[in-house]
Amino acid sequence: MLIRQLLNNFSRAKQYYLTTVLTLTLTLSMVLSVFSLVDLVFFAPLPYSDSTKLYLLEGRIKAEGFDGVATNPQIITYIESHNDLFDEVATYHKWSDYKLNDQLSRPDIEVILASSNLFSLLGIEPELGRFFNQNEATGSQQASAILGYRTWLEQYNGDENIIGRKIQLNQRRFTVIGVAPENLVLPQYSNINDAIWLPIDMDDTFNPKTSTAFMGNYKAVVRLKAGKDAIHDAEILNQLALEGAKLYTPSVLKDLTVGAGLTKFKTALQGDSGRIVLMLLMGAILLMIIALINLSSMQIARAISKVKTLAICFAFGASTKKLAIDAFKHNIFVIGLAIVLALLLTQASFIVIEILASGSIQRLDTLGISINTLLVSLTLTLSIAGLYTYIELSVVKENNLTDSLHSSGKGIGKQVSEGLSHTLIGLQVMFSFIVLIAASHVVLLTLSEALRSNGLNTDNKWSLTVNYANINNTAERININKTLFEQMSNLGSVADLESASEPRLPESLNVNQLYGDGNHYIAQVRMTHISLDYLKQLDLPIFGTMFKAGDSELTNYPVIIDQRLADLINPNTPDIIGNKVSLDGKVFHPIIGVVANTYVPGSKADEAYEVFTPQQYAGWRQHSFLITAEKNQEIEEQVRLLISQINKRLEIEQFTKLEQQFDEKRQLHLAAAGVAIVLASLSLLMVCIGINGIVNYMVQVRRYSLGVKLAMGASNQRLLKDSLIELMQPVLMSLIFSFALSYFLISYFNSESLLKIVPIWSMTASIWLGIFILSFLLSFLPVRHILRKDPIKALRNE
Repeated sequence: MLIRQLLNNFSRAKQYYLTTVLTLTLTLSMVLSVFSLVDLVFFAPLPYSDSTKLYLLEGRIKAEGFDGVATNPQIITYIESHNDLFDEVATYHKWSDYKLNDQLSRPDIEVILASSNLFSLLGIEPELGRFFNQNEATGSQQASAILGYRTWLEQYNGDENIIGRKIQLNQRRFTVIGVAPENLVLPQYSNINDAIWLPIDMDDTFNPKTSTAFMGNYKAVVRLKAGKDAIHDAEILNQLALEGAKLYTPSVLKDLTVGAGLTKFKTALQGDSGRIVLMLLMGAILLMIIALINLSSMQIARAISKVKTLAICFAFGASTKKLAIDAFKHNIFVIGLAIVLALLLTQASFIVIEILASGSIQRLDTLGISINTLLVSLTLTLSIAGLYTYIELSVVKENNLTDSLHSSGKGIGKQVSEGLSHTLIGLQVMFSFIVLIAASHVVLLTLSEALRSNGLNTDNKWSLTVNYANINNTAERININKTLFEQMSNLGSVADLESASEPRLPESLNVNQLYGDGNHYIAQVRMTHISLDYLKQLDLPIFGTMFKAGDSELTNYPVIIDQRLADLINPNTPDIIGNKVSLDGKVFHPIIGVVANTYVPGSKADEAYEVFTPQQYAGWRQHSFLITAEKNQEIEEQVRLLISQINKRLEIEQFTKLEQQFDEKRQLHLAAAGVAIVLASLSLLMVCIGINGIVNYMVQVRRYSLGVKLAMGASNQRLLKDSLIELMQPVLMSLIFSFALSYFLISYFNSESLLKIVPIWSMTASIWLGIFILSFLLSFLPVRHILRKDPIKALRNE
């Protein structure tokens, strides 16, 4: 019965239903998508037993030019043995890149190294098989592997008989002992369900028992003892870290301050994403409010059109309660349809969100529509349906039914009050202004960062990194590298070939300590060994001289530093030339040149102090090549074929256009700008539709009064002027209030250090003026249209 009635209503009011459902679907899908992120970051429980006692243990080092997380495995072991806060430490680490060579496509696969007690400490059960145990403890060198849940599904089709099967990672074979559960999450590691887990000592180049390196990717997990307080006992960990450093890495203490600290697992997983998702939620809610204001004005107009119908219902004995129930059922169905469509759109949007927000928000691979999201959907459905029902029944009063039945259009029973109309216009303008200034600042700041020049000539430049790890003999590696360089240089698609110890934009920065005269510490620097014309091919200008043949043979070979480091040493660049620096505190190297900086748009954290040396390939695990292509269409196929022909044991670690590497770093900022543009565009579109709709309604129902004024001798010009002044008053007051509110909020956030906001007042003023002009045009056109249609004729009709 209800569905048949709704279909009849739809046939009579298609525009109303389509506008309501589509507008709510779009706005609510955005709200629900963002709320799903909020739920994931703040409310989603961790899949671990007694997770409130889980903490992330990390080392920290502080020095001039660097202050951040860096953990040494031996120091963590020392802390485990000497602390009273926790009994057990589990560790995990990402180190090398791997290929899954038992698959025909030989895909790149992420490998995570884990201590044998990681999963037992977390308190989780495997999907299949078992987790690591004492058989895989450090030092046993057991070639066992645990598949991430999605790796199991995608690479092995969810094979239930996978346990005991051999898989090949690079040139080594491992036995699958288990499959991890699908909801596994760890702080600062994304998409770990796509990874493969190996015992922590099974990487060729990493030994946690002897490593003296400080690494950002090395993490430890602990479970606090009952009654212990991580904050109160923080200084104990710093003292233990210092003692461990004195014992295992004493050389770093003269230049670095070493410490350690605990972070709640939940807090570590949130990172900075909490602030991001809350800001997104605020923008989505403001957009929903604007949409609801628009739809409310449409609902008022619809209710007014039904005044006589409601009056007749009252006249035949219908109660207010009965009419309210009927209206509520109708609204529940309409809004429920919009919510269902919004949920479907939200589910589809998760794929896009996972791509755009990767690296900014943890646990995205577990994102889905949760119970909390469904409860919010139900709450929104009931709330909006209740609002619409209230609007429908508040337009007509039971004691004015006779007036409603007899009113002709000029009566008050069939008109929205001037105050309500002005309030609706003012609210839309206010919320739209706030959304626009917030979105425009985000767009400007993110685009200015994303579109920064990297300072390089990347035209037809390709970055190739080759992995030599499968070749054990150092001399053989050097010979193969030499052959590879010579034969690649002779390819017809290669215009120029240069080499470097790592790509211009590496996956992660490896830094060294740099010392000056007198053996004083200068900074942590990135050191790259390059061929003679490497910098020239990138069109990086140099102050001083370039390397020349034979420099690499010298013990105290010369070095070139970047402008960033030069400014740190001495702001007067010419005075830098001739200074000597050391990378080990023993051998000193003269600075012969200062090269322009390389910038990383979208990731300033990757912009390090840099030192370039003329050293040649010495048998390292990996080596990179900078290729200038003659023909971009052919080069990739030719190079891949050549490498496979030279030696089957060589692995291509990475082969991409150089510009593409930088573009990947820009993506997050470009995505943020895109989201902000969508928010701004939707809010502007909705405010245009809303103001135009309300003004159109106001001038339509006031044709009678305009006709009276014309009949009394008023001119069209005077009526146009008076109407515009009347309509622009709420717009102007709303803009003034919005500007004052924005100024207050910016000042408050800055003063409380909650959020650093640098307002661009010229842009804010432009938006203010733009909204005013737009509102004026949206008001001017319908008033002018009505006056041209001769309101006196409408008066005669009345």
